[in-house]
Formats: sequence, structure tokens, C-alpha cells
Amino acid sequence: MRITQTHRAIILSGVEELIDADVDVRVFGSRLDDTQLGGGVDLLLISQQEIPSQACSKLNDILEEYLKMPVNIVTYISTDEPSPTQAKVLAEARPIG
Repeated sequence: MRITQTHRAIILSGVEELIDADVDVRVFGSRLDDTQLGGGVDLLLISQQEIPSQACSKLNDILEEYLKMPVNIVTYISTDEPSPTQAKVLAEARPIG
């Protein structure tokens, strides 16, 4: 997984401060492939309750500023049936650590 310890700390701190410490944070997409270069950070946030879109937007802005790369955030409420997109991301995503 191409996420540095510093990036991991920034992501987890941002999620805890802006959303909730109990959110399960996972990575999906190109960052899972150690053979690739570049690309943004794709995050899946799994929560027991809905995550407000304003909080996600603010988190996205802050992470892009600190990580200096594009960030894509997908949310999923763990008690809901996943949409097709969420199901695909759930199957691929790995815990950030």
C-alpha cells in the first residue's frame, strides 16, 4: 500500500477531528498497487450513521491541502445495503492500518 506513515497519521487525525473516531477508514484504488506511480488517495469511510456531506467536503479539502494530492472519499453506512459503487469499493478496500 502506497500510503506513508505521515499520510496515514494526517488522514486518521482529520477523520477523527472532523467526523468521528469510530469511523473505519479504508484505502482503495491505485494506492493499493505498489507497482503504480502517482495518483490520488481514494478513501472509504464506513460508519454506523450517515456522515454529513459538509464534513466530507471539509475533510476532502483539508486532506488535499496537507497531502498535496487529489483525494476521493466514498462513504458507507454499515447497516445499509451497499449501492453497486459501494459494493465494488467495499470488496477492494483495505484498512488504512
